[in-house]
Amino acid sequence: MSLNAETARILKGTTTLGLVIMAIGLLTRSFDFSDTILAVGTVILIFAPVLGIAVSTKCLIQEGDRYWTRIAFILVAIIIIGALLSYFA
Repeated sequence: MSLNAETARILKGTTTLGLVIMAIGLLTRSFDFSDTILAVGTVILIFAPVLGIAVSTKCLIQEGDRYWTRIAFILVAIIIIGALLSYFA
């Protein structure tokens, strides 16, 4: 599968999953656990682009594209550093 097709498939799938889970959370908001369901859906939506970058990186490695693989690794490193700084700050 090509870089664009695989990345699009992952992004579409995780976005759909996150939205479905959030819809379930909204439909069950009269129950005590609905906030947890909404939080899970939100986390999936937040991490969808990160998963897309990871899949793109894998495809770039398979294609042997060293330049864009380095760019993808730098982007992943920036995301990880930003997440760690926001967590520990």
